[in-house]
Amino acid sequence: MKGIIEVEGEPEWLEILRRVFVERPEDRRSRAKVYLTQGRFVVEIEADDLTALRASVNAYLRLIRACVETLEVMEYG
Repeated sequence: MKGIIEVEGEPEWLEILRRVFVERPEDRRSRAKVYLTQGRFVVEIEADDLTALRASVNAYLRLIRACVETLEVMEYG
């Protein structure tokens, strides 16, 4: 099973997201590739089963949201 998350945004923000996610440890039931391409932050997740895929997608989306909200506060106050 495979899921892909793509986020568009400011290049500086995308680089910060990449750094956060590259250093994130993976669990045994799912694996993720994280990279920047054509102005997008991309997370490709592969999992052994649907439950693991759903959990990983949810975890990455929550982390992306937290990072974006933090960056917005830092930039706009």
